[in-house]
This record gives sequence, C-alpha cells and structure tokens, in this order.
Amino acid sequence: MPTYETLVLLDPVLGDAEQGQLIARLTKEVANQEGKILKEEKLGRKRLAYPVKKKAEGSYLCFQLEIPEKKLDEWQKFLRLNSSILRQMTVRI
Repeated sequence: MPTYETLVLLDPVLGDAEQGQLIARLTKEVANQEGKILKEEKLGRKRLAYPVKKKAEGSYLCFQLEIPEKKLDEWQKFLRLNSSILRQMTVRI
C-alpha cells in the first residue's frame, strides 16, 4: 500500500476535546477505507498568512497513513465535507 501524508488545518474554535473527537473520527475513517495511520502529529495553533474562511488562525494536524490508491478519493472527500476542517492537503511520500 502506498504511504501518504495528510496535512489538515482545523477551525481555531475547536477545543482540545473536540480536536480529540475529530482525530478519533479521522482514524476511524482511515480504518473504514482499509488503511492505517502510521504517525499522527499535532503541529499546534498558528497564525495564517491570509484569512481562510474568514479565520486568521488555525490548528494544524499531520497524519502519515497507508491507504489503498482506490480509496484515496473517498478519504479526501471525507476531509472536504467536514465543516471543522478549513483546508487539507494529501501528498504521496
């Protein structure tokens, strides 16, 4: 299975508890897509260079995961449709 890295920009209004719930949902979704998360890293809250969806700050999460290529589009669609995620980017490593 190919390895990917996903960088996620979260809404700054999410507290630690909500971020934990979101991480659990993301982990569950990767498992549903027949993949697994190899590494998860909270990069913290940062000020953005320009507003994204009218937000000046955001919290970053980075995931390293293995997921089948056929399921990658479903994973990205799941991320795009989540209202707590302002931006996301997935690259193959």
